[in-house]
Amino acid sequence: MNENSYNQYLAESSGWLHTGRSALIARILGFFAPRDQVALDILEIGAGAGQNVPVLSRHGVVDVLEVDEKGLVELRKRTDVRLVIDQGIPCQLDRSYDIICAFDVIEHLEDDRGTMQWISDNLKPGGLCLVTVPAHPWFFTRHDQALGHHRRYTRQSFRAIIPTNLERLADSHFNTVLFPLAILARWAWVVKNLFTRVVDLNKQPVPSQGMLSGILLSIFLKEIEATRPETSRSFGLSYYACLKKKA
Repeated sequence: MNENSYNQYLAESSGWLHTGRSALIARILGFFAPRDQVALDILEIGAGAGQNVPVLSRHGVVDVLEVDEKGLVELRKRTDVRLVIDQGIPCQLDRSYDIICAFDVIEHLEDDRGTMQWISDNLKPGGLCLVTVPAHPWFFTRHDQALGHHRRYTRQSFRAIIPTNLERLADSHFNTVLFPLAILARWAWVVKNLFTRVVDLNKQPVPSQGMLSGILLSIFLKEIEATRPETSRSFGLSYYACLKKKA
């Protein structure tokens, strides 16, 4: 991810898109996270500035793994993070985890299959893995290149990289209601860049404040409220999978 795009990402971390995704995380973990333990060991991979930590910390003690220096500066300020791991994957961890999360991270890594195996190797038996990735390869644009994405996923292509000792509890596309609007906005941004003399190497900006951001968040939250373990939407801006390591 280029520096300007990462700065945009950090600036937008409190906006409607990230706030909505955190609500989805809370929703899914509410269905599947174990409730018989006081404090679960949780690891978030690619934690950014820590915007998902408050949701994760409801279920236990959170460690984070991040390699970007700006993200690390923010994470080290947080009092709700137990351990900041400043190494890339694969790396040696000091403990195994009850929950490992990777939110829009797997697409950044060349060896996505190896990354999923690393996650499985570092989960406790019966542990959960919760992953989100951008969906639909045909929607890959300069936006993805600016963010350092290697790919976008179909349901089938993501399922193909899941290790055999992880069973699927739930998976679905999400951000479905707003996806047609996202398509229009993305292609308008792409076309605009085609007619400018200077190539825009940054990510597409996302409304993160004001009335528009509030409206988009409200729509997104309605979709999340309707999400159940059996929900299986066939399209959307992104895709999630909740997996459990076999005992």
